[in-house]
Amino acid sequence: IIYWSTIHMDHNTENSGKVLFIDVNDDAGEDVNNIIDNECIIGQLGSGDATQNVQKHWSTILDKGIDHLSDAEITSLRFSSLDDGGQFYNTYAKLVGFSIRKGEIKRNKNNIVMSRRWVCAKEGFRTARKEDNLNCKREARPITRTGCKAAFRIRFDRRSNEWVVGEFKKEHNHDLVAQLETQFVRSHRHIKDSDKAYVIALHNVGIKSNQIMDNLIQQAGGYENVGFIPKDLYNHVVADRNSNMRDGDAECALAYLQAKAEMDSSFFYRYTVDKESCLANLFWTDSQSWLDYECFGDVLAFDTTYKTNVYKKPLVILTTVFGCAVLVDETIDTYIWVLQNILVAMNNKTPISVVTDGDKAMSAVIRSVFPESRHRLCVWHLDRNAFANLPNTEAYESFITCMVRYVTPDEFEDMWKKMVDKHNLHNHEWLHEMYAKKRKWAEAYMRGHFFSGCRSTQRCEAMNAFFNRYVNRKTRLYQLFQQVDRALTRIRHNEMGADFSSNYTEPVLITKLVKIEKHAANILTREMFNMVQEEIMNEQTFIVLDSAESEGYHTYTLTQYECPDSKWEVVYYPKDQHMKCSCLLFESYGYPCAHLFAIMKAEHLKQIPLSCIMKRWLKTAKSDLFDKHESEISLDVVSMARFSALSFSCSQMCFFGSRTKEGFEELKVEIARLKCRMEELYNSNINANGEGITSRVGIKRNVRDPAIVKTKGDHGSTSNSSAKIRRCSNCRDVGHTRRTCPSIHIHQGEPVDSDNSYEFMEQPASNAPVGSPNLQTDYVGDI
Repeated sequence: IIYWSTIHMDHNTENSGKVLFIDVNDDAGEDVNNIIDNECIIGQLGSGDATQNVQKHWSTILDKGIDHLSDAEITSLRFSSLDDGGQFYNTYAKLVGFSIRKGEIKRNKNNIVMSRRWVCAKEGFRTARKEDNLNCKREARPITRTGCKAAFRIRFDRRSNEWVVGEFKKEHNHDLVAQLETQFVRSHRHIKDSDKAYVIALHNVGIKSNQIMDNLIQQAGGYENVGFIPKDLYNHVVADRNSNMRDGDAECALAYLQAKAEMDSSFFYRYTVDKESCLANLFWTDSQSWLDYECFGDVLAFDTTYKTNVYKKPLVILTTVFGCAVLVDETIDTYIWVLQNILVAMNNKTPISVVTDGDKAMSAVIRSVFPESRHRLCVWHLDRNAFANLPNTEAYESFITCMVRYVTPDEFEDMWKKMVDKHNLHNHEWLHEMYAKKRKWAEAYMRGHFFSGCRSTQRCEAMNAFFNRYVNRKTRLYQLFQQVDRALTRIRHNEMGADFSSNYTEPVLITKLVKIEKHAANILTREMFNMVQEEIMNEQTFIVLDSAESEGYHTYTLTQYECPDSKWEVVYYPKDQHMKCSCLLFESYGYPCAHLFAIMKAEHLKQIPLSCIMKRWLKTAKSDLFDKHESEISLDVVSMARFSALSFSCSQMCFFGSRTKEGFEELKVEIARLKCRMEELYNSNINANGEGITSRVGIKRNVRDPAIVKTKGDHGSTSNSSAKIRRCSNCRDVGHTRRTCPSIHIHQGEPVDSDNSYEFMEQPASNAPVGSPNLQTDYVGDI
């Protein structure tokens, strides 16, 4: 009698004995030809004839070939479990060329399975109601049932405590599938757990499903060796997404944020729901963003980006990612809610300056929430509006000159009057509106107000473009948060690289003020040093015209080479080396101007005075603040990190093993041995804990998924708009296409195929009103 038995290997024994090894494949669809070598070294069996302990496996009779396999050999097989019997019959079916499915199952009075039957996938017949239904909107699927009688049944034998064959019918009433085409047969397509983990790992970093499939095909050496088709991979990705969203997209997203709050004590998030309990607004920020805001939160610029999620909710990104918000609309109440939460998250620290795109609702909110902050309109948006509203190019160029020219307020007023008179713009409505807002955009009125060189929301626009690499209009909320975290990790990695370059490399010194330039290189970040170095070089063009000494300070008057009419004054206090220039460059941008360097040279200073250094530009800007909090790491993250580390190690091992024949053979044996051992550990862990590695389960908040909203940045239609009805191109009727049009078939004297008479017809969507849900509840999620 030939029967199946699992061989348990002792992984602690020495590799010195040779016995028969059977690779038990988890995947029922695995080809028996892919079973790893039947012989491997697994340990010393002890004294005596080792062959007495060797038991034959059903793969040994399949190795003889289907043509030489008798019915008696199959009916004499014995199995240790139901799964073993199912694996045998599926392997047999693949070699013969057909697909199987489960049939009847019998249990005893204690509900214990005593018999299981498998049948050919073509067993039985399809019910006729699908084909006879003339109102069916979709084409019927191809018929696959032919009434095949092939079957295989095993039953439990109490005497031997094994499963024996009770029925075997091998005759089929249909054509069998060629071996190269068995890759498409359903029962022989299965995604292994290792492939599932690999697919999800690649999908989480933004690799598309078709690219993942191409990678698996290349690794396996062809489509036929992968074990599944692209459709199976797509279905698995969708099933994994649906599994993550089993409680709803909003619930999953909030659970993700709650898990981050548990791991990061400074993580902060708040959200609101509308009267229908749908998620409305959501704001979140982490400890690193809080640290950045403490150092650089004196200037705040934010803009709204669109097409980042399936709900069409606008995403607000604050400057260099001080925080993010997903909004239900762009009204005053919504913006007030966002800015108030920024203050709460950042310990009520108000920014000195704010830059926006000129949105009227945002302007009103800034006056209300940040009354002491200086508000500036984005020059890029003003440039576009000027080009669209002014009558000609000359007027447009004159307006831009008034906007960006670094002059005094009196000089600006003179330039503006000349522009209006020259181009006859006295009654121009848009120009009058802009003049009323001149203190929010004219460089003449921005002098002395610190904006760190930020004159537009271009930084936000660049950040939006960067985030658009990770999100799109099909992104779900829970995916949005994960992808934002990926983008933040990339940004912070680049920032760390810039810090490394500043701290461990030295720039080339090119000016004659070597000591001052060297001091700047030692204390400033590389980007800021490059700007300061340019000012030191420009110092050579300035000439000290006059100097006057007063009680406690010196006053210097400077002019520029080839510009004798231009004059600047610098006040210097020798006692504390305090310096101030009339150009107000330091007060506006945060670094010393060329005029100040000219006075440093006149006073024979060897270092830049502390009054000319702003802390935000120092290499040690964050040194006085606490570092990131160490936090507990979730089990899911640990599992994924382990998988990544092992994958990297195995790729190296496979590379070296594939270079020699000896290495290839030895590595196959070791992989088979380790696979059995790891599977044993995994199963024992599941049995001990009742489950594998699981993620945190948060409190269900009963928050529904948000409604699709209409925003000013989205010019497309929403799901609430009426869908276009599909009509026949011949008779213009609905419910069918030209290919199945009854009038064409009747005219040609052909019968109409009832199976294909109707195709899918889109139904018009509901006419629910589009608008902003009424916000009613404010939830706090900070820890």
